[in-house]
Amino acid sequence: MWHDPAQHARDFAQRYAEPLDRLVAVRMEELGLSMDQIGMPDDDRGIPWAAFHPLGKQGGYNSPDGRIVVESGLFNIDLLRDDSGEEAAKLYAESDVTSRLDAIIAHEYEEHRHGGSHVDALKHAPSTGLPITDRAREIARAMQKGWRGR
Repeated sequence: MWHDPAQHARDFAQRYAEPLDRLVAVRMEELGLSMDQIGMPDDDRGIPWAAFHPLGKQGGYNSPDGRIVVESGLFNIDLLRDDSGEEAAKLYAESDVTSRLDAIIAHEYEEHRHGGSHVDALKHAPSTGLPITDRAREIARAMQKGWRGR
């Protein structure tokens, strides 16, 4: 039995990395991201290019030129607990994977649009122009409301 949700998420992400990479890239495309925004290499981990990086622990990240990657945090039910509070964590944990994925993509998209500012991403992700699910917008609002800053 798994006691560490982050470890369980990484294990799952590694086992299913290839199909998850395809699914994440397709969803990014469905949301309107260009091919120049979808994925990037991870030389430290030997990944030539991918939209899904299974070894990373965050929800995702973006590059200075606007490329977006999703990490194993997509499957970590405790991902938001420390930084965004109990309400956001509960909502994230109880949400379907598509809504979690959309919330991560929207956050990273808005973070890049707003000069790399996490705080601005929290402010703008709930109203992003990307066609994310309503549940993803709820997750983004809960993240903004619960942000504990660091």
